Amino acid sequence: MVQSPPPPAAPTTCPLLLESRALIDALGYVDTELEAPAARAAVQQLIRAEMASFAPPSGGYLAFLPDYAPAFAGRPRLQNEFKRVAAGVALDAIDLHRYTVCAPTGKSARDAESWEAAVKQMQIQYEHQSNRVMNLELQQAYGANVWKAKAAVLDGLNAQYAHKLAATKAASEAVNVQRKQDQERNAPKLQSYSRKYLDLLDKTFSIKRACENEERRAAKKVRVES
Repeated sequence: MVQSPPPPAAPTTCPLLLESRALIDALGYVDTELEAPAARAAVQQLIRAEMASFAPPSGGYLAFLPDYAPAFAGRPRLQNEFKRVAAGVALDAIDLHRYTVCAPTGKSARDAESWEAAVKQMQIQYEHQSNRVMNLELQQAYGANVWKAKAAVLDGLNAQYAHKLAATKAASEAVNVQRKQDQERNAPKLQSYSRKYLDLLDKTFSIKRACENEERRAAKKVRVES
């Protein structure tokens, strides 16, 4: 006779599981067993034993992994820099020659092109210094106001984040208060269920022990009668 498959399990009516099956609320306000020093010591001992079992082998436990060889595909500058560092070649210092203006000397002193290049370099430096002076004057005239505006923006952002933080803390506190009230309200019922569970375990063990005694007595009686 072919048996029909068992009927599907009835859907849960637990509000907590209906809200999210991945969310299992802890009973931190009711389960106080870990507050006992002996329980804490036992838990720490179990944790240390479990951590000791995770110790990697002493001899090359990463040997099965291949050596890492960065390719930097599509990034020629990174490739060149990686090759330079691997070869031990020092990084080229910043060329400061273009920031100096020197008059041609020696044979170049009679070369018109050398003087033209020197004049051009001087004009470039003069323009650069002029730009620096103008930027410093603008900074002196308007820099304070710019930083004040920046500070005002940062103050506004800080106030917004402070408000959000206070709201988040208030919501978190409300959740914790609700959890505490729910757990403390149901604590007597949970404790009663726990005591009943332990009593049933004790009765089950007593019945099992009595059954074993009866089996041994019956077996002994059979041997005597035979």
